[in-house]
Amino acid sequence: MNRKNRYPIRRVFILDEIAIIGALLIALAIRFPNMLGRWHLISDGFYVTFCLTLCLFNVMVFLLYDNRRKPIFEQDPIENFMTVVKSRSMLLALSLLYLYIVQKSKQSSRAVVGVSFAVCIILSYVLRMLYRRHHLKKYGHLYSHNVLTVHEPYPNEKDFINAITSDNYDGILICGDSSDSEVQGKLVSVAEKVGIRTYCTISSMGYMVRPGIISDISEYASVPAFIRADKFPVFGVNYSIARTEEAVLHVMRHIKELAGQYICFSNVHTSVMARENNEYAKILNGAAFIFPDGSPIAILQRKKGIEGAERVAGPDFMEHMFRNTMDGSISHFFYGSSQETIDALKNNLEKKYPGIVIKGLYSPPFRELTPEEDSADVDMINSSGADIIWIGLGAPKQEKWMQAHKGQINGIMMGVGAGFDFHAGTIKRAPIWIQKTGLEWLYRLFQDPRRLIKRYVITNVKFFLFLMADTISGRQKRADEHRNK
Repeated sequence: MNRKNRYPIRRVFILDEIAIIGALLIALAIRFPNMLGRWHLISDGFYVTFCLTLCLFNVMVFLLYDNRRKPIFEQDPIENFMTVVKSRSMLLALSLLYLYIVQKSKQSSRAVVGVSFAVCIILSYVLRMLYRRHHLKKYGHLYSHNVLTVHEPYPNEKDFINAITSDNYDGILICGDSSDSEVQGKLVSVAEKVGIRTYCTISSMGYMVRPGIISDISEYASVPAFIRADKFPVFGVNYSIARTEEAVLHVMRHIKELAGQYICFSNVHTSVMARENNEYAKILNGAAFIFPDGSPIAILQRKKGIEGAERVAGPDFMEHMFRNTMDGSISHFFYGSSQETIDALKNNLEKKYPGIVIKGLYSPPFRELTPEEDSADVDMINSSGADIIWIGLGAPKQEKWMQAHKGQINGIMMGVGAGFDFHAGTIKRAPIWIQKTGLEWLYRLFQDPRRLIKRYVITNVKFFLFLMADTISGRQKRADEHRNK
C-alpha cells in the first residue's frame, strides 16, 4: 500500500480513538451527573488509566481486525456497522480481561463500562459514516437516487440536454454495450460541455458488468469468464463455488447448453436432508450446479481459503437474472406456488423489470399429478418456448420434480422455493442488514413459527452436530493414516 492510501486508514483509526474517549466521558457523565463536583472519582487515576488502556487495546484490534477488512468506502453501511460491532466486542473482551487481571473490577462501575461500549459503537459508526460520506462525495461517489441513467436506444441530443437540465442530478450513467459507440460518444461530449460528471458502463462478453462481479487481478479490473469446475462437498452435497453475479453471467452465456438440466439452491435444511437421505443427495448432485443458499455453507467455503465464495440465495439469483434479462434476450416461465402468488408475481415483475419476457405462469394442483396431467404440464411449458423455468414447489418436492423431468423440459429448470413469494410480495423478506448477518432464517422463523420451527431450529442444531461429527471423524482418519505411515 502506498503512502497516499494510508491516510484514510489512519483517519479511521483516529476517529475510533476519539469515539472511545468520547464514549467513556459520556458514560461517566451519565453515571455521575454531578461529575465536576465529584472529579476525584475520575482524577484518582483509575478511569484515566482505563481510557489509555482502551486506546492501546484499540491499536491491537485495529491492526489485527479492522485493517484486514475492506476499506470502509468499499463496505456498504450494513457491513460497516457489523465491522464496528465485532471490533468493539473484541475491545470489550480485552477490557474485561484487563480488569480481571489487574483486579480492579471492583473499582470500576459496571454501568460505566457497559454504557461506554454501547455509546462507543454508536459513535464509531456515526463518525465512520460521516467520514465515508465526505470521502466518497469528494472523490467521485454518485448516489443512485441523484443519477440520471440513460439506456439504449439513446435519446437525441436535444432530449438528452432537456433531461440533464430538468432535475438537479449529481451525475449521469450511460448504459450500453460499447463505450466507444458513435451515439454514446456524442452523449458523453454533450455531458462534458454541460459540465456534469458522467460515467459509462463496462461490457464484457456481451454482458453489462454489475457490482459484485469485478475482481482486481494483476492490477486489472476483471470479471470471471465462467464458474470454476471444482466443488466444495458438505455432507455429500457437491456445492459449486461462485458469487451471485458470476453465477448469473455463466447461466446467461450457457443458456442453450444448460437446456434440459436443473440448478439447485441448497441451504442448511436441505443439506441435513441430504445427509439423512442418500437418494435426495443423489438428486441434488444430479444438478448442473448446486449453489449455497445458506450463509453457514458459504462461510465454510471461505474458511477453507476459497476466494470468491459467497452465499448464492435463490431470491437474489432471481433478482439479478430478472434485471439482466430486461432486454428480452432470455424468457421466463414460472411453475408452482398458489394462483394468488403467481398473479401478484407477474404484476410485480412487469412493474419492476420493464421489458422482461414472461412466457407463462402456472399453479399446479396441491396434490400428486396423474401421468396425463404431468405430461400436459410438460407440453405446456415446452410449447411456451421459455428459456428458464422457475420451479417453486418447495424442498424437497421441487428437486425431485426437476430430477424426474431432466431432459424432458426444453429450458433450464431452477428450484427457488419461497423465491416466488418474496418477489410476489406475499412474504416479506428480511432486511438487508439481517441477510448480511446470516440470520435471515430467524427472521422467517418469527414470520411463521408453527411451520418453520422444526425446519430451522432442529435442522440447524443437526447441521452443526453433523459438522462437528464429520470434523472429528476427519481428524481421526488423518491420525490413523499418519500412524499407518
